[in-house]
Amino acid sequence: MPSHVQVNGYWLLVALIADVCVILYPIVLAIIAHRRLHVSWKYFGFGALIFFLFQVISRVPLVTWLGSVLAPQLNASPLFFYIWLTALALTAGLFEEVGRYVGYRWFMRREEKTWNKAVMYGLGHGGLESILLVGGLGLLTIVNLSALSSLDLNSLPAAQHGQIVQQVNAINAQPTWFPLLSFWERIWTVPVHVGLSVMVLQVFRRKQLNWLWLAILAHALLDFVAVAILHVFGSSVLVYIIDELVIAAFGVAAIWITLKLRDKPETLATETPHPLAQEMA
Repeated sequence: MPSHVQVNGYWLLVALIADVCVILYPIVLAIIAHRRLHVSWKYFGFGALIFFLFQVISRVPLVTWLGSVLAPQLNASPLFFYIWLTALALTAGLFEEVGRYVGYRWFMRREEKTWNKAVMYGLGHGGLESILLVGGLGLLTIVNLSALSSLDLNSLPAAQHGQIVQQVNAINAQPTWFPLLSFWERIWTVPVHVGLSVMVLQVFRRKQLNWLWLAILAHALLDFVAVAILHVFGSSVLVYIIDELVIAAFGVAAIWITLKLRDKPETLATETPHPLAQEMA
């Protein structure tokens, strides 16, 4: 086995550009929302805080630990793997959408909950995910890959040596533009977060709890489909492109829902309240 490996420098450069775009994208959208919708930055902060509480320090560590514990069973049984995948998708929907609901209750307790605020709230929620879990981790990966060129692999255990060589070979086999898919994905997933925030808003605007369950199911469906496609059809470049096009379709649907649910007081007055939602809201 080689004693040193070198990641394609152009791939690393494109990955760096993509990660910077991933980090800046939600911030740019929030600046536009702040100026055009005349909505405070505090709602961006509320969304980011809810994501941090209900994902970063709660669900993510929990499912990471469970995944490591269940790894032998997941590798041995395809059926068990898809059960696990379904559980991951459902918990993502439950944690994040219930988190959004709680955020509306905590942070906008007595104030009017408007569409403009929901948009900024969703940008904060999706923005922290984009900045921290995608862009931030992507930059860390670039640093680690760049450091591999100066590492003597012969000083490592054979299993780790082989794993690193395999990983680098897989990266070098990818097209140079491949890292841009991560930015493409964020272009559409951030609007999904906005759309889901607007959907959960309807629990309060229309006094119907069904909107919360709809948001949970929509979120779970996106997460399940996006991962299942790669596991069913493989991880070739073509399959990744198809997967990203599916995610884009969800993003377009989210934009349509966001615009469709824009505050219209004359229609809100005609909605029939859901009794349980009326109590909770």
